[in-house]
Amino acid sequence: MCIKVGDDELDSVKALMTMSLNALIADVFDLDLEDLKPELSLTRDLGMDEAKQHELAELIDEYFDGLWIDFSLNDSLAMLFQTVVESEFE
Repeated sequence: MCIKVGDDELDSVKALMTMSLNALIADVFDLDLEDLKPELSLTRDLGMDEAKQHELAELIDEYFDGLWIDFSLNDSLAMLFQTVVESEFE
C-alpha cells in the first residue's frame, strides 16, 4: 500500500505522523477521530488531568522515539502536532 499526501515525500511523512498522533489522542481521551480539531485545548476542552497527561506523554515517548513533551508549552492540539512533527525532523 502506498499513501501520498501533499506535494512530496516529506508531506506524506508528516501526514502519517499526524494521523498516528491523532490516534493516540483519540485513544487516551476516548474520542472519535472526527471529534479532534486543531483548536481544541488539551486541558480546557478535553479535560486532561495528570493521569491522562502521563498516559499521553508515555505513548508519544513510545511511538516517537523517546520524544518527551512539555505540556505547559503545548496545550492546543495544533501546537502539540507542530511540536511532535518539528521535533522528529530536527
